[in-house]
Amino acid sequence: MHIEFTHARTRPYFQRVLASGAKRRSQPLALAAGAVGFAALVVAVGGEFSTNALLIAAPAAVLALVLLAVAGALWRRATTVPDSRLAPCTWILTGDAYSSRAAGSTTEIAWPEFVSFRATEDAYLLRHRAGATHDVPREPLSPGQDTELAAFLRAER
Repeated sequence: MHIEFTHARTRPYFQRVLASGAKRRSQPLALAAGAVGFAALVVAVGGEFSTNALLIAAPAAVLALVLLAVAGALWRRATTVPDSRLAPCTWILTGDAYSSRAAGSTTEIAWPEFVSFRATEDAYLLRHRAGATHDVPREPLSPGQDTELAAFLRAER
Protein backbone atom coordinates (compact mmCIF):
# COMPACT_ATOMS: atom_id res chain seq x y z
CA MET A 1 0.00 0.00 0.00
CA HIS A 2 1.18 3.50 -0.79
CA ILE A 3 -1.27 6.37 -0.41
CA GLU A 4 0.02 9.94 -0.46
CA PHE A 5 -1.98 13.16 -0.46
CA THR A 6 -1.93 16.75 0.78
CA HIS A 7 -5.03 18.26 2.33
CA ALA A 8 -6.01 21.22 4.53
CA ARG A 9 -8.53 20.31 7.23
CA THR A 10 -11.24 22.82 8.18
CA ARG A 11 -12.70 23.92 11.51
CA PRO A 12 -16.00 22.09 10.81
CA TYR A 13 -13.97 18.93 10.07
CA PHE A 14 -12.26 19.14 13.46
CA GLN A 15 -15.56 19.89 15.22
CA ARG A 16 -17.10 16.74 13.73
CA VAL A 17 -14.03 14.57 14.38
CA LEU A 18 -13.58 15.82 17.94
CA ALA A 19 -17.30 15.76 18.82
CA SER A 20 -17.30 12.37 20.56
CA GLY A 21 -14.45 13.33 22.90
CA ALA A 22 -16.08 16.69 23.59
CA LYS A 23 -19.35 14.96 24.39
CA ARG A 24 -17.61 12.57 26.77
CA ARG A 25 -16.11 15.53 28.66
CA SER A 26 -19.12 17.85 28.75
CA GLN A 27 -22.11 15.50 28.94
CA PRO A 28 -21.86 14.65 32.67
CA LEU A 29 -21.97 18.34 33.58
CA ALA A 30 -24.82 19.03 31.15
CA LEU A 31 -26.82 16.15 32.64
CA ALA A 32 -26.12 17.39 36.16
CA ALA A 33 -27.25 20.88 35.11
CA GLY A 34 -30.51 19.43 33.81
CA ALA A 35 -31.12 17.44 36.99
CA VAL A 36 -30.36 20.40 39.28
CA GLY A 37 -32.48 22.72 37.11
CA PHE A 38 -35.38 20.28 37.18
CA ALA A 39 -35.09 19.92 40.97
CA ALA A 40 -35.11 23.72 41.31
CA LEU A 41 -38.30 23.89 39.21
CA VAL A 42 -39.98 21.14 41.25
CA VAL A 43 -39.10 22.91 44.52
CA ALA A 44 -40.34 26.28 43.23
CA VAL A 45 -43.60 24.92 41.80
CA GLY A 46 -44.17 22.46 44.67
CA GLY A 47 -43.66 25.26 47.17
CA GLU A 48 -46.07 27.41 45.19
CA PHE A 49 -43.32 29.99 44.71
CA SER A 50 -43.28 30.82 48.40
CA THR A 51 -40.30 32.68 49.85
CA ASN A 52 -38.87 29.52 51.39
CA ALA A 53 -39.23 27.58 48.14
CA LEU A 54 -37.56 30.34 46.16
CA LEU A 55 -34.71 30.56 48.69
CA ILE A 56 -33.92 26.95 47.81
CA ALA A 57 -34.84 27.00 44.11
CA ALA A 58 -32.98 30.19 43.12
CA PRO A 59 -29.49 29.04 44.17
CA ALA A 60 -30.16 25.64 42.61
CA ALA A 61 -31.16 27.33 39.34
CA VAL A 62 -27.98 29.43 39.44
CA LEU A 63 -25.94 26.27 40.06
CA ALA A 64 -27.63 24.64 37.04
CA LEU A 65 -26.70 27.60 34.86
CA VAL A 66 -23.09 27.52 36.09
CA LEU A 67 -22.85 23.78 35.37
CA LEU A 68 -24.29 24.36 31.90
CA ALA A 69 -21.80 27.17 31.22
CA VAL A 70 -18.88 24.97 32.30
CA ALA A 71 -20.14 22.14 30.08
CA GLY A 72 -20.29 24.55 27.13
CA ALA A 73 -16.77 25.79 27.85
CA LEU A 74 -15.49 22.21 27.97
CA TRP A 75 -17.18 21.49 24.64
CA ARG A 76 -15.66 24.57 22.99
CA ARG A 77 -12.20 23.81 24.39
CA ALA A 78 -12.36 20.20 23.17
CA THR A 79 -13.47 21.12 19.63
CA THR A 80 -11.34 24.21 19.04
CA VAL A 81 -8.02 23.80 17.27
CA PRO A 82 -5.24 26.32 16.69
CA ASP A 83 -4.87 27.90 13.25
CA SER A 84 -1.68 25.91 12.70
CA ARG A 85 -3.77 22.71 12.52
CA LEU A 86 -5.68 24.18 9.56
CA ALA A 87 -2.57 24.43 7.37
CA PRO A 88 -2.11 21.89 4.59
CA CYS A 89 -0.69 18.58 5.74
CA THR A 90 0.79 15.73 3.71
CA TRP A 91 -0.05 12.15 4.65
CA ILE A 92 2.01 9.22 3.44
CA LEU A 93 0.52 5.84 4.28
CA THR A 94 2.60 2.79 3.40
CA GLY A 95 2.51 -0.83 4.43
CA ASP A 96 5.09 -0.01 7.10
CA ALA A 97 4.03 3.30 8.65
CA TYR A 98 1.71 6.25 9.03
CA SER A 99 3.38 9.57 8.29
CA SER A 100 2.05 13.12 8.38
CA ARG A 101 3.94 16.30 7.65
CA ALA A 102 2.77 19.82 8.33
CA ALA A 103 4.62 23.12 8.64
CA GLY A 104 7.26 22.58 11.28
CA SER A 105 6.33 19.04 12.32
CA THR A 106 6.62 15.50 11.07
CA THR A 107 5.07 12.41 12.59
CA GLU A 108 5.99 8.90 11.54
CA ILE A 109 4.58 5.90 13.38
CA ALA A 110 4.87 2.21 12.54
CA TRP A 111 1.46 0.55 12.26
CA PRO A 112 2.02 -1.85 15.20
CA GLU A 113 2.24 1.22 17.48
CA PHE A 114 -1.48 1.86 16.93
CA VAL A 115 -3.77 -0.05 19.27
CA SER A 116 -7.07 0.66 17.52
CA PHE A 117 -8.75 2.59 14.77
CA ARG A 118 -12.22 3.92 14.19
CA ALA A 119 -13.72 4.91 10.86
CA THR A 120 -16.10 7.87 10.88
CA GLU A 121 -17.78 9.59 7.98
CA ASP A 122 -14.99 12.18 7.93
CA ALA A 123 -11.83 10.33 8.95
CA TYR A 124 -9.98 7.28 10.10
CA LEU A 125 -9.03 7.89 13.72
CA LEU A 126 -5.95 5.96 14.79
CA ARG A 127 -5.30 5.49 18.52
CA HIS A 128 -1.62 5.31 19.46
CA ARG A 129 -0.53 3.16 22.41
CA ALA A 130 0.67 6.33 24.21
CA GLY A 131 -2.91 7.67 24.09
CA ALA A 132 -2.68 10.18 21.22
CA THR A 133 -5.16 10.02 18.36
CA HIS A 134 -4.05 10.64 14.76
CA ASP A 135 -6.43 11.21 11.89
CA VAL A 136 -6.51 10.44 8.19
CA PRO A 137 -9.17 12.58 6.46
CA ARG A 138 -11.36 10.60 4.08
CA GLU A 139 -12.42 13.49 1.84
CA PRO A 140 -9.26 13.60 -0.31
CA LEU A 141 -9.13 9.80 -0.73
CA SER A 142 -10.41 8.27 -3.94
CA PRO A 143 -12.97 5.48 -3.47
CA GLY A 144 -10.25 2.93 -4.30
CA GLN A 145 -7.82 4.43 -1.78
CA ASP A 146 -10.54 4.54 0.87
CA THR A 147 -11.35 0.87 0.32
CA GLU A 148 -7.66 -0.09 0.30
CA LEU A 149 -6.95 1.80 3.53
CA ALA A 150 -10.03 0.39 5.29
CA ALA A 151 -9.04 -3.16 4.34
CA PHE A 152 -5.44 -2.56 5.45
CA LEU A 153 -6.53 -1.15 8.82
CA ARG A 154 -8.90 -4.08 9.43
CA ALA A 155 -6.07 -6.51 8.64
CA GLU A 156 -3.67 -4.63 10.96
CA ARG A 157 -6.11 -4.69 13.87
